[in-house]
Amino acid sequence: MAAVQDNKNDLEGGLLGGNQTIKNASLEIRQAFVRKVYGILTAQILLTVLIAAPLQQVSTQWLQDNIWLLYVSLGMTFVTICAMSCCQNVARSYPTNYIFLFTFTAFEGVCVGFVSAASTWQTVALAAAITTIIFFCMTLYACFTKTDFTGCGPYLMGAMMTLFSFGFLLCVMCAFGCHFDWMLMVYDAFGALLFTFYIVYDTQMILGETGGFYGSGHQIKFGIDDYVFAALNLYLDIINLFLFILRMLDRKN
Repeated sequence: MAAVQDNKNDLEGGLLGGNQTIKNASLEIRQAFVRKVYGILTAQILLTVLIAAPLQQVSTQWLQDNIWLLYVSLGMTFVTICAMSCCQNVARSYPTNYIFLFTFTAFEGVCVGFVSAASTWQTVALAAAITTIIFFCMTLYACFTKTDFTGCGPYLMGAMMTLFSFGFLLCVMCAFGCHFDWMLMVYDAFGALLFTFYIVYDTQMILGETGGFYGSGHQIKFGIDDYVFAALNLYLDIINLFLFILRMLDRKN
């Protein structure tokens, strides 16, 4: 969980490097940008499901015998996200950007599969359904609201750091034998709320305009070459939201 949050932090730090924002692009280009982002996002989700679903069904013994696969995947997700954040020109160039993106997605699918294996398939399906509903509702809200949330980046980063610090504290407490289920539930609920808000934030950065394509401009926007970064941000929002919801459902069972 912390590794996925770190990936989000790394990506937020290097998104808006110097290419033309979609604010200055024509309506046709902005619409094509949105279609490309959501097309990439759909492919990422499908790849994640194809990789994670078989792992969710394997035995606990198999997972324990192949735990090295999880560690390799965690390491590779960190390496690829750092490479995309630090080498932005490469990450904006075809086909290198797609290679980095789908390499990250494949390893992230392994991580999601290992985490999901601790839950029943019914719980995983319920968490996925709730995540899908939240994502579509927040996307519609981001598209049609006239409120600009793109200026909330510093506040969201502060909330992310608070969540990370809270999670680190819980890990230390658990290491010393202190377990507080209510604190873990608060942590998961706060994480789910945070990434729900991130969906609105990232969606508005992708659209570039409030109230749809014909509204007023957002304060902060993605660049026209940042379609891979944009898709990856939304992907991380969805994955984090799913994992937090899954943990909350498991705690209630």
